[in-house]
Amino acid sequence: MRKIVLAGILLALSSAAIGQTQEKKTDGYVINGVIEGNYKPNKVYLVEEEEIQGKSNVIDSAEVVNNRYTFKGGSVKYPRMYFIKSADPDCLSPITPFFLENGVINIRGNADFFLNSEAKGTPNNDIYRFYNFLNKYVEDSINHAFLLEQTIYGRGDYDTENKNFKARSALSKQRNTKVGIDMVERFPDQVFAPFVIYWSMKYRLSLDELKALRAKIDPNLNEHPYTKQLDEFIRIAAFKEGSMMPDFALPDPNGKKVSLSSFRGKYVLIDFWASWCGPCMREMPNIVKLYKECKGKDFEILGVSLDKDKGAWLNTVKEKKMRWVQVCDFEMWGTAPVKMCNVTAVPYTVLVDPNGKVIALGLRGEQLIAKIKEILGKK
Repeated sequence: MRKIVLAGILLALSSAAIGQTQEKKTDGYVINGVIEGNYKPNKVYLVEEEEIQGKSNVIDSAEVVNNRYTFKGGSVKYPRMYFIKSADPDCLSPITPFFLENGVINIRGNADFFLNSEAKGTPNNDIYRFYNFLNKYVEDSINHAFLLEQTIYGRGDYDTENKNFKARSALSKQRNTKVGIDMVERFPDQVFAPFVIYWSMKYRLSLDELKALRAKIDPNLNEHPYTKQLDEFIRIAAFKEGSMMPDFALPDPNGKKVSLSSFRGKYVLIDFWASWCGPCMREMPNIVKLYKECKGKDFEILGVSLDKDKGAWLNTVKEKKMRWVQVCDFEMWGTAPVKMCNVTAVPYTVLVDPNGKVIALGLRGEQLIAKIKEILGKK
């Protein structure tokens, strides 16, 4: 019965969203906001998020008059998550998330807690609002059942209550995930789909489940930044021994771009390091020893530095006698191969065979030297 009711609500919401899309086509957006309560500042800010959970930037502000504000703008290329930010430094939760998309967006919230505001009036905001409603229903129903059981049977001992708490948390997570999956399947052509998969389900699903859900997103969204971000997460999660190493190119000390593909036909050890990294400096004598003993036509080392300071980088290369190819773009953890290889700490190594396939990850010390000598047939 509950499934029938939910399906009916989803169908009604789907029809409403389609109707809004057809009726409210516009070349731009209008945001009409209402703030309930005692809002002291005379401004609110429009904040752009470059990617999901990424860097945010204030791009506009609006005057607040009689607890109301309005933003207007030109045509939105594709919907993305933005925020209305409170100008009150004492606000307990100062941002309201919503999808910026073409149409009239109505936002109503509380002066002391912007996070609880609701945005509606456009497809992705109506879908997101309903998604939050369903998740709250899940939480409330589980909590209500717990309170009812406690009223009837009383509290148990610590171990029993702790076990029950973990069971409730697991059930809540399971049902919230099911809500997200159902919503993606219902609205695969809306930006909400890649957003909610990345935002709330990327760590809850197995890699195979994540790939299967990703495959349900409408192909028209393949070039959307959120879909690309999800695809990159899946690619990184799948990166392992046996994966093909993606190509990249970074500048050497003279500023000349060096690509990984230029070493094709050789075994290549990609060595991630930084001058500020103590463990890297302790490991470096092993890399120097490896290069002296194994360099040749079939093997090369490509050092990828996570340094920010060029002087520190080059001084360390010289002092430690690191005579192999070195590259650095001074983006530290943001550099492309760091993301490609899912590097979360340095030193870290990736060993690639002559065809570009990854054959070993994270080798260090004598284990690294032994592995290289083994594949090169050296003693």
